[in-house]
Amino acid sequence: MRVSGQLAVIAMLGAAGFGGWYAYKGGHLANLPVIGAYVGQPSGQQAGAPRGPGGRGGPAGPATVEVDTVKTGRIVDIREAVGTVRAYESITVTAKVAGIIGEIGFDEGQKVKAGDTLVQFDAAERRAAIEQAAAEASRATALRNEIAIKLERAQALNRTGAGTGAQVDDLTAQMKSLEGSIASAQAQRKAAEARLEELTIRAPFPGRVGTRSVSLGAYVAPGTRITSLDDLSKVRLDFAVPENLLGRLKPGQTVNAVSAAYRGRTFKGTVATIDPRVDQTTRTARLTAEFENQDEALKPGMFLSVSLEVSTKDDAVVVPEQAVVSEGLRHIVYPVKDSKVERRVITIGQRQGGKVEVVDGLKAGETIVVLGVQRVRPGAEVIARPLGSGAPAAPVPAANREQPSRSSLNVPQAIGSAQAAERK
Repeated sequence: MRVSGQLAVIAMLGAAGFGGWYAYKGGHLANLPVIGAYVGQPSGQQAGAPRGPGGRGGPAGPATVEVDTVKTGRIVDIREAVGTVRAYESITVTAKVAGIIGEIGFDEGQKVKAGDTLVQFDAAERRAAIEQAAAEASRATALRNEIAIKLERAQALNRTGAGTGAQVDDLTAQMKSLEGSIASAQAQRKAAEARLEELTIRAPFPGRVGTRSVSLGAYVAPGTRITSLDDLSKVRLDFAVPENLLGRLKPGQTVNAVSAAYRGRTFKGTVATIDPRVDQTTRTARLTAEFENQDEALKPGMFLSVSLEVSTKDDAVVVPEQAVVSEGLRHIVYPVKDSKVERRVITIGQRQGGKVEVVDGLKAGETIVVLGVQRVRPGAEVIARPLGSGAPAAPVPAANREQPSRSSLNVPQAIGSAQAAERK
């Protein structure tokens, strides 16, 4: 291409560019179909949006918010923990001596009373030993009675001079020996009876037996597990709390517990024991709570979620949860006074039932923003309405409005007319 041709092309492009710039600055492009939908609107202004003085959007009015008065209420300081259930009394029934099981006096899972026979071992040998000791005692008693008669006669003869003192002494020695034999036989009988009692295993307290580990006729050695016995009329719950609560703990405090096995049911108990030692590894104190369990719903070994009521405040300052805004580790509320908003940092405590305890930063009787906190700024004026009055939503800022859809771009006449009206 010749140089003159290139210069001509450059000149044409330059003229086209200048013409486009001139048309844009003069607003002529807004009158063209479709193109007017994209150009001709000042920056940040949407088609058809109202203009304020000087062609700019007018300032927004005061935001409408719902407010409430800060009140006082009852707040319970609750600490959460987890615990494990154990029976009020629990033992593993074992054999004390070796023997053959001759009788099983319970069914698995049965409730028994204190003193009921659980297992009876074969006791024939022990009963024979008792009978032998009793017979020995009877024989010794008969001999003693016979010697006592002879001794009485010898003493009478000795007083008349017909007898001798040596005979009296001999009979007296025999009497003492037989009395010793009687005492020994009686002791042997008591020992045999005691050994016989060892062959009978009885329930030491009322409760419910578990599964048995032996069968009728089985030979068991000392220490062999036979069954378990648990008193489930009451249960104990062991759990731990941080040591910094020790100064606020005392027996009798209320404990609420829930289990995944019984949804919707809360078990209520009281603190019974506070362990005097603190665990050096976890720095926690162990507590034991007691629960009534007449229906035996709670079983030993169950896992429960625990809520310990540490203290109760009847005049705590409380506000709705919606009124509190979290900014990092800080909590903010917006009090309203004379229709103007203030920003205030508060210290919160417990959260219960949609309410938040305010430990510091607010007083009862003050008015705070509950709904609409995202639309207020410190020092700004607001239109305050009581909470629950159904205040209308604040107008959406122009920058946040939805942009025109593609379908709206197919109506260039309306857009063009709006642009023409703005230029007049």
